[in-house]
Amino acid sequence: MSARKCWSCGHEHAAAEVICPACGKVQPPPPAETALDKFALLGFAPSFDEPEAVDDKFRTLSRKLHPDRFVRAPAQERRYSLEQTTLLNDAYKTLKDPVRRAEHLLSLRGVRGDPKMSPQFLEETMEDREKLLEAKMSGNGVEELARGVREKRDSTLAEVRALVARGGDLAQAAELLARMRYYARYLDEVEGRTAEI
Repeated sequence: MSARKCWSCGHEHAAAEVICPACGKVQPPPPAETALDKFALLGFAPSFDEPEAVDDKFRTLSRKLHPDRFVRAPAQERRYSLEQTTLLNDAYKTLKDPVRRAEHLLSLRGVRGDPKMSPQFLEETMEDREKLLEAKMSGNGVEELARGVREKRDSTLAEVRALVARGGDLAQAAELLARMRYYARYLDEVEGRTAEI
């Protein structure tokens, strides 16, 4: 585990610690060019599954880092508090969402960038969209289409899980996760939500 020194007291501590254990000062976030392990930020080992007690860890760290606690602190520490809180919120959202969590897990294993989608899948997505548009216009069959896409989403996630667990083709896992983003957008459209992915 890498270590760093506190900007305030010089105490050496684990790089993942956001608050210096010696003086209690909020530490600066890692440099932007450094790959951030969102699991480590919340104190967990990388895993395909949502870590147990992630909500509790998040709330505990949020209370410690919240900018309101540092209104009288020096400007530098207030800035660190805000930056660390932003990173913490993003890490929490990532660990709570199965697709984002799996994408992050793959990125920690060196798989980055948008994968190339197969022409067959792209054709399938166009057909799905056309069917959805027709169903919406007729007011009939939207839920049945959504159920089919939910089934595809769930089986695709299971396939990604199996690939990651057995150390299979991670590039293939990345393509499957890209499909998951499509399924999420499709279901958001069906349910009238704004897509987050």
